[in-house]
Amino acid sequence: MASEANANQGPILFWCGVAVAEFGAIQPGLGHPWSPASYLTAALLAGIGLLSVKAAGHLRTEEARQRLRLGGYLTGGLLVAYQVGAAPQATEPGRVACLLLYALATVMAVLSHRVPPESRPVLLIATGVDPRSLRARLARAADTVAVYRTERATDELRDLEATYGLVLVVGREHDPRVKERLSASGLSREIPDIAEREVVVAGPRPFKRYVSGALSRLAIPRSQIRFENGHRV
Repeated sequence: MASEANANQGPILFWCGVAVAEFGAIQPGLGHPWSPASYLTAALLAGIGLLSVKAAGHLRTEEARQRLRLGGYLTGGLLVAYQVGAAPQATEPGRVACLLLYALATVMAVLSHRVPPESRPVLLIATGVDPRSLRARLARAADTVAVYRTERATDELRDLEATYGLVLVVGREHDPRVKERLSASGLSREIPDIAEREVVVAGPRPFKRYVSGALSRLAIPRSQIRFENGHRV
């Protein structure tokens, strides 16, 4: 919870800083009345920070949330650099100093918000795989979940179902009930955390093509999907 709060504070503080800088760049200077545009722009930019936090909360993956924050940081940094550099009351040394300051702030924001490589649990969706190979894979990683399509549930597959929680989809390839369970709605129902997993799809080409379409409808990023031949599983 503390790390989530810090992640939310960053964009808010950054955009409030952008709002203050924009306010200073737009207002005409000491001894002059401040224009309504200064107030409006400052309020708008501060509001963007709040909206970016709200929007990030609705994204499904941490990678997408980080990209949104980084886009905001870069946009805000460039906006301030442009406005301060173009302000008529700014001196040349002042412009250079502001540009360097915001360039440094932007670089620091980028470096501090890099997405670390994630070790995701694995979801294997397969058909036509040797059950012994399937057993070895499930035994290696306790957090791996497997969905397996087969025309006949053998004793070995039933044992994998009981021991490792293998999700068996029994039926012929074109059986409507089988296709429904391997569809976007079926997979999300069987594996509620599918968006947080690395997905490995193994089997013949038509099977991989069908599952790939379901994963696309679930908005699973391509970077989280890997295709393998059955004998490699």
